[in-house]
Amino acid sequence: MKVDNDRIKKLIGFLEEGGIDYLVVIDEVNIRYVAGAPIDYSLVYIDVGHGTVNGLVNVMEAERASQNTWLDEIYVYLREGIEYECNYEVVRGENIYQALSKLVNDGKVGVPLDKVSYKQYLQLRSALGGEVIDSTDIVWRARKIKTKYELDIISKSGELVDYGIHKAISFSKVGISEVDIANRVKCEMFKYGADRVYDFLIVASGLNSANPHWRASNRRIEDGDPITFDFVASIDGYFGDETRTIFLGEPDSELKNIYEIVLDAQVSAIDAIEPGVKTSEVDSIARKIIEKSGYGKYFIHSTGHGIGLEVHEPPRLSIVDNNIIEEGMVLTVEPGIYIQGLGGVRVEDMVYVDKSGARVLTKLNKAYTVI
Repeated sequence: MKVDNDRIKKLIGFLEEGGIDYLVVIDEVNIRYVAGAPIDYSLVYIDVGHGTVNGLVNVMEAERASQNTWLDEIYVYLREGIEYECNYEVVRGENIYQALSKLVNDGKVGVPLDKVSYKQYLQLRSALGGEVIDSTDIVWRARKIKTKYELDIISKSGELVDYGIHKAISFSKVGISEVDIANRVKCEMFKYGADRVYDFLIVASGLNSANPHWRASNRRIEDGDPITFDFVASIDGYFGDETRTIFLGEPDSELKNIYEIVLDAQVSAIDAIEPGVKTSEVDSIARKIIEKSGYGKYFIHSTGHGIGLEVHEPPRLSIVDNNIIEEGMVLTVEPGIYIQGLGGVRVEDMVYVDKSGARVLTKLNKAYTVI
């Protein structure tokens, strides 16, 4: 498997700055980030001093880890008294953390504790016999800035959700149900190459479009409906996220006006994104456009968020978030207006931050559209 050396070098550099000798990750997402692919019932650790990425894996996962990850060393964990045939060095213990202590036994151990249960934390502390340092911020510092390897995959995920919404629009007609559209689109995106499609795809028609997190229902599409499609799916673990609102026949005139306001807010926010800008400033730009149009109280969420191996990652484009935008971030930009009893509009794109500004990764047409 091709190694994302830029990712590993960056993370090791941050760990060295933090005085961490070993980084241990036990959750699926961070294992994928550190090892290149998920490994079930296992853990992965970075030996900072040697610059290696190693795995302590369940015996059932050993061959898959060998084929699908870029691990330098693979050890198999077995409990005392259990014998299985395997081609890897066996490390024993009463649990996987006690086995880990035989490999990580001298130095400061960092763990991203935002991904660890309290029980796991206690087991780690007991097994390692000392302090477990919370390395959450170090891991997020690395994950927020995407490498070229990651950007190439995320770009494909952007094409995936472009395709999904394109298919959803083609399926939309009077009489079809929201859930029928959602189920058809799921099948299409898996055929396209998705490895995951979000458990629920937002297909929100008519008055349902006033609910930002609506789940596709049995409601049937009617003439004049706004329809909001918000689709999330991944390729090789990296998510694409995109929203479009279209109209099936001419809508209420106020909704047409709202659409143009939301689109103006979204485009203006994207134009404001560049390295060095505060995330709160981007939110403020979108929010002020909506407020000046008289709809401020109907914009009820932040303007966007980071995205990658998880759908919602730091930073948030929020009025209460003062992170600084950096080159290499991938963000969503998704203002919306939602009025109960009338309907709602949201437009969302993913953007990559390069040295000159924001490059839009989702390409589907977002002009006011009536079908």
